[in-house]
Amino acid sequence: SAPPPAPRDSGPIPRRDVAPRRLVVTTGPLRGTTVPLGGSAVLIGRAPSCTLVLDDDYSSSRHARIYPEGGRWYVEDLGSTNGTYVGRERINGPTPITVGSQVKVGQSTLELQR
Repeated sequence: SAPPPAPRDSGPIPRRDVAPRRLVVTTGPLRGTTVPLGGSAVLIGRAPSCTLVLDDDYSSSRHARIYPEGGRWYVEDLGSTNGTYVGRERINGPTPITVGSQVKVGQSTLELQR
């Protein structure tokens, strides 16, 4: 007998479906917190004006920002005391990140997810 027809959606995944849709706190005081990603920057730090407010003595008031530009996402340290890390590397300047990237801010680890 003939094999069943392939599902219609088995073709290549369109680029937009690979884009991260949320930022999830995977370790730290806010573990489990999810921030939806749209077309605007996410400001991370202790200040009440931040998008993601960290209750963390190791993070600065305006610690880092994650933002979209030209179809990609970047993380940038905003002159924090303890630095921002992607994986184990301390970043200097805007750094591209993708789905699965681990961003460390203070005691918290953030991950871009679909």
